[in-house]
Amino acid sequence: MSQDKVSARLLTTAVFITGILVFLALPFLPGRPKQNGVKPVRILLHSEEPHEPNEPNESNAPNERFLVAFGDSYSRSGFRTNYTYTRTGPGVDDMQRTERPKGDRVDAPSALNPIGNPALPGNTSSGGNNWATYMATEFNTTLTLAYIFARSAAVVDAEVIPSRSKSSFSFAQQIVHFQDAIGHRPHYAAWTANNIVATVWFGFNDLSVVSQKGGQARALAAANRRIFDLSQILYDTGIRNFVFIEVPPKELFPSHQAKKYNDTHHRQNTIRFRKAHPDAKVACVEVWDIFYEAFLRPQSLGAPNSTCLDPSGKGCTMTDYQEELVA
Repeated sequence: MSQDKVSARLLTTAVFITGILVFLALPFLPGRPKQNGVKPVRILLHSEEPHEPNEPNESNAPNERFLVAFGDSYSRSGFRTNYTYTRTGPGVDDMQRTERPKGDRVDAPSALNPIGNPALPGNTSSGGNNWATYMATEFNTTLTLAYIFARSAAVVDAEVIPSRSKSSFSFAQQIVHFQDAIGHRPHYAAWTANNIVATVWFGFNDLSVVSQKGGQARALAAANRRIFDLSQILYDTGIRNFVFIEVPPKELFPSHQAKKYNDTHHRQNTIRFRKAHPDAKVACVEVWDIFYEAFLRPQSLGAPNSTCLDPSGKGCTMTDYQEELVA
């Protein structure tokens, strides 16, 4: 696939997600009626007052809006605060915090650069704007200042499901970064309950870590509950607008698309072989329906459900997380 097509798909995905976020953030837009409740969508920590980190050189406009984004590489922008953090363990307090010296201080989000630092479009995993930077720069009608605390390889809470990266900061730790930077509502980011929205997008890395381990369901359930336990901290801080984003469909990723390409080649080569040997009987058997039948109706095969494991291959349709029996 060409780079242009990849970029186009990334842009389409970003626009789609951003459109959903704009819809959910309608209360922020001037002239719109206030919406109450949560609409489902398909598709402390440090008590001391920081010394005005991220203070911009200019005063912010009175109608500014704030986006605070927590997540992993899907949301990251490379944003830095005027504190540096060194992770020393998985816990929320397992970080060493150092204030940047005066000569090394960085810019906060402002009208000149809504994501603060680095320069737009930021250091994203998409190689250009991602949904968060689009939200801050294009898909709004007012000045939107984006404080993007997301970090690559981040999990919800490393004490629940450990991250593969020892230097990545979890959602729990990103909340500390938020509290240190603007959680105390400094004059340069004087957000209110009415002009700030928090976006929370986690789960992909948690899922990847436990995908081939036992106790997967329990671990993921605990991690998901932890998302909302931690979001309660944001609520208690004063945030009243939340957007929770689901895990993207892994079956659409290149690693999973490889199987589709393999099956396509398999069918084509079967046809070629049959044409080359007209005296032979050649057939190609598709097994998708067999496996889906086992997954959707495990009881018809004597299994209690689609998630149980039985190494003997007798009581469940799965012997482990990669081998399925459909006898």
